[in-house]
Amino acid sequence: MNYPYSPPGYGYPPPAPTGATAITAGVLSTLVGLLGTLGVVVGLVAALDPDNEVEPVAFVGIGVGALVAMLWLLGALLLFMRQTAGRVIIIGLSSIALLGAFVLVAIGGVAGGMPLLLSGTIFGLTVASPTGRWIAARRQPAYPPTYPPAPPYGHPPYPYY
Repeated sequence: MNYPYSPPGYGYPPPAPTGATAITAGVLSTLVGLLGTLGVVVGLVAALDPDNEVEPVAFVGIGVGALVAMLWLLGALLLFMRQTAGRVIIIGLSSIALLGAFVLVAIGGVAGGMPLLLSGTIFGLTVASPTGRWIAARRQPAYPPTYPPAPPYGHPPYPYY
């Protein structure tokens, strides 16, 4: 009798992970990185406007925002390339964003709901075990490695004199 969740028979490889959770996390991380880049560009244009008097500290904030946006995009790119470093970067950034979103909800109420939902979704998808299996599946060879044939038993192939 064949049960629905029985392991495949001898000679059949296990099904390859689809990567749906990893790809979704990568797409959402790319979206966050692009929105961060847009925010940096808008902030830089506003700071460089001669009519606005901007404190020099604002440029530090713009630089930090550019670094964070670049890290979101780098993490998404590495995740699409099935690299563990991308997963680690996105987990770190989304956990920091999750903490910031909790602060936004505590201070602003419902206004922090969207960042909380987005960062929580990215964090959950990236931490999920199917994401790790999808990354690990890339490192598995398609066929088992071939080993040299065992030496024949008996006498050595040449005499020892």
